[in-house]
Amino acid sequence: MKVISIFDPTATDEKSRVRGIGRYFNTLKEGLQNLGDITPSATQTGISPYAAQSQNPADNFFFQFTANLKEIKMQSIFVNPFFNPIQKPLKVRRLTQKQIAVIHDLIPMIYPKMFPVGIKGMIWKFLNKWSLRNYDLIITDSMVSKRDILHFYKIPEKKVQVIYPTVSRIFTPHLDRENESVAHHHPFHTETDHSVAEFTEISLQTITKNPTLQNLKEFAIYVGDATWNKNLPTIAQAIKMANVPCVFVGSVFGETNTKKAAIKPNQWTRSLQQFLKLAEGDDRFIFPGFVSDTELKYLYKQAKVNILISYNEGFGLSYIEAGFMSTPSVLADVPIFHEIAKDAADFAPPNNPKEIAQKISTLFYDNLHQEKMSIKAFDRAQEFHPRRFQSAWLEILKVA
Repeated sequence: MKVISIFDPTATDEKSRVRGIGRYFNTLKEGLQNLGDITPSATQTGISPYAAQSQNPADNFFFQFTANLKEIKMQSIFVNPFFNPIQKPLKVRRLTQKQIAVIHDLIPMIYPKMFPVGIKGMIWKFLNKWSLRNYDLIITDSMVSKRDILHFYKIPEKKVQVIYPTVSRIFTPHLDRENESVAHHHPFHTETDHSVAEFTEISLQTITKNPTLQNLKEFAIYVGDATWNKNLPTIAQAIKMANVPCVFVGSVFGETNTKKAAIKPNQWTRSLQQFLKLAEGDDRFIFPGFVSDTELKYLYKQAKVNILISYNEGFGLSYIEAGFMSTPSVLADVPIFHEIAKDAADFAPPNNPKEIAQKISTLFYDNLHQEKMSIKAFDRAQEFHPRRFQSAWLEILKVA
C-alpha cells in the first residue's frame, strides 16, 4: 500500500480556505477520499475507470492530509497542492522519496510590474527555484500554464503534466439513478422545439438567509479574486455600458473590504481600488461577499451570464462551475479560455469594455442565443467532471 502525504495549506491560513487554493485542495481531498466511486459503471459516462491491483482502488492507497511536515514519513509520496513561487518554500531540501508539486500558474512572474514582490519575495523566488529540483513531477492546470513553467524553469517537458481542475461534487447534476438509461440521458430535453432543463427546483428560503441574495433577479455574476489580472475596472465599465446588475462573489468583496479606506494602497490593490471607485454608489454592483457553495449554486443557476475577462489565468474555475449550472459565460479572448471553453462561450477582447458589454447584453436579452450557449456550456463542463480529475490523479499516483 502506498502512503500519499498531502500538505493542507488551508489549515493555518484562514484566508486561503475561501480562495482558489482552498477550492482546489477540497476537490483533491474530496476525490481521493471517495475512490469507491470509480467503478465499471463509470465507462457509461465516457469516463474511464481506474485499473488498480485491487478491484477497489481505495485498498491500494492510504491518504494523509496534514499541515504538519514533521508527521510525514520519508517512505511516503509527498504532494504539495500549492507550490507558490513567490512565497516562502515549505521545504528547501527533499522531504520524501517521491515528491509532486502543483503549480497552478505563474501570473506574478509573467507580470512582475503588476505583482512586485520586494526583496523578501526575490529571496523566496530563488529558494523555490532551487527547491523545485527536489520534486519528481510537476502538475499544472492547463497547457498554457505548462508552457509558462517550461519557459521559466527550463526543465524537461516530461516532468510537467496537466491535470485540469474540477468542481466540488455539489455542483454536479443530481439525476434519477434508478433509471438504467440515465447514463445516456442529457439533463436537457426538447419540447416544442425548445430545450427544457431538468433541474430540481430549490426554494430560495431553504438556501440562504442573506438579505442581499433574497430579492435578486435578472443579473450577471462574477466569482473570483480582485488581483490585477482579473481586470475588474474593465468589467465595471462594461457593466455600466450594458446597464445590467452584476453580483460580485468573493471574500474580497465582503462588506468590510468594499470600503476603499480599509484597503491598504499598493500595486497589488490598485486595480481593486479603481474598480471600487467605479462601483461606488451604483446599485448595479452587488456585493454579498463570501457565500456558501449552496448559495453559489443558486446564484450561478439564476444568473443570466457569468463574466470572466481576465488578462491571464492558470485555468478559469468559474467558467466550469457556471457551466455545470448551465449558465453561459463571456470570457476574455485569450489563449487560456480558448483552451478551456473551446467554442462553448462568447469571447471579447479584455481591453475593450464596449465589446464586452455587447456580449453581455446579447446573452442577457437574446433568449435563443442564451439557450444555445447554456447547453454548450453545460456539455463542455462535463469534460472537467470530478471523476476525470480523480482518475487523472490516481493514474499519476499509481506510477509514482
